[in-house]
Amino acid sequence: MSYAVESKKRKFHRVLESISKPSPSGTTPKQSTATSATAQDRLPVNLSSIKKVRLNNDSSDPASVRVSSTSLSRSTTLPTSTPPTKRPTFAPWDRDIFLERLETFRRVDRWSPTPTPINEVQWAKRGWVCKESMRVGCVSGCGGSVVVKLPDEIDELDGYDAEKVQERKEVRERLVEKYTKLLKDGHKENCPWRNKSCDATIQHLPLNNPDIALSGLYSRYVNLMKMKEKLPTDESIQTPDTLNLDQLIQILPEDWFRTSDSSQGNDTEHNEDDGNQGNSDNQESAPVQHIDGRDSISKPALALSLFGWDAVGDGSAGLISCKACFRRLGLWMYKPKDNGDITVYNSLDVSHEHMEYCPWIDRIAQSGTGKSNERTDSLRSGWEVVSDAVKVKNRRHLRSAGSMDTLRSEANTPTPDNLDDGGDEETKKKADREWWARIRRIRQSLTAKSPRKTANK
Repeated sequence: MSYAVESKKRKFHRVLESISKPSPSGTTPKQSTATSATAQDRLPVNLSSIKKVRLNNDSSDPASVRVSSTSLSRSTTLPTSTPPTKRPTFAPWDRDIFLERLETFRRVDRWSPTPTPINEVQWAKRGWVCKESMRVGCVSGCGGSVVVKLPDEIDELDGYDAEKVQERKEVRERLVEKYTKLLKDGHKENCPWRNKSCDATIQHLPLNNPDIALSGLYSRYVNLMKMKEKLPTDESIQTPDTLNLDQLIQILPEDWFRTSDSSQGNDTEHNEDDGNQGNSDNQESAPVQHIDGRDSISKPALALSLFGWDAVGDGSAGLISCKACFRRLGLWMYKPKDNGDITVYNSLDVSHEHMEYCPWIDRIAQSGTGKSNERTDSLRSGWEVVSDAVKVKNRRHLRSAGSMDTLRSEANTPTPDNLDDGGDEETKKKADREWWARIRRIRQSLTAKSPRKTANK
């Protein structure tokens, strides 16, 4: 065996002996510890490299051994771990980060309702988060901090005269104007939130696609049905006058209702889909739930899910929440107790329990126009968009069913080849014209007209 290989082996064994020898307690330097860890990490690779050198008859050259060992040491260097990317503190376009800031104002012991120009939405749009009781701070860490305090509103019914009431109103108005300026000026000079705010569309609910809107509705409905025993009664649920729940139930999508014969096959299919898709934070995945029929639809669960309410956790706590305004409701306050005691509240208004700026009920927040004086007749709130999605889905189903019925009826029409050959020539031509006319009608019903041809006409 060559001298170079023997020398390498001796050095290697000395390193092993230095690692195996116990070091005095409390005197081991940090550098030796790091060296030992590196040697342990490289131990299997160095052993294999020595074996390769020994088996290679042509590797007697010390220079070649030196080069090979150097290349091995470089290749076995531990990869440097990349530091975790820090989340940006200035992202006025990110809706999820905006909702995180808005959620900091949820606790009632920290934040009290304020006028619309300086409510929690306005502070969250400008990069503020609730730090303490009625105190906001900049999320970017610029050092800006504002304490929001307004005098309580008073009324003549409380025993105050009209002059005192008017004076208190003027003070509140001046303070609101001051805090409106502090939304921007409360930040430091170098803070990016001072010059940029979230736009009006930041609260917009992603409900433009009818399929996505109905998927979310179904997911919330299934979650609420898990706590069916905790739901209020049908009589205690209040909805807007423009909503007809009975009519909405009649036009719910057909895929909500599955027969018991196909339930087993559907379960298998959905389980395979769930395994292939995996988990996604941006999609709402509803568990497979088979609804017997339209008569079994729960009106309280449907009304709550239509207005964006969802179960908190597994529903065992009896809590529901809105993920857009972060309101929470305890359903035990709207349900009679087992001992016969009356409820805390007689009715549950699924609309008024939201915060006034919630896009599920606020048309301006959902439309994202940002104009408070705009006519809201043509705008739609969140629950209205979902209700319209149900109607759109029903119209598509009826149109598709009508087309299939037309095809079935036309398929039974006799063709010219099936006509009796004994008839005269005029009868055959007439039947042929009628048959081709039916074919053209079917084509027109199934094929969209070209815009260019329409313009020429």
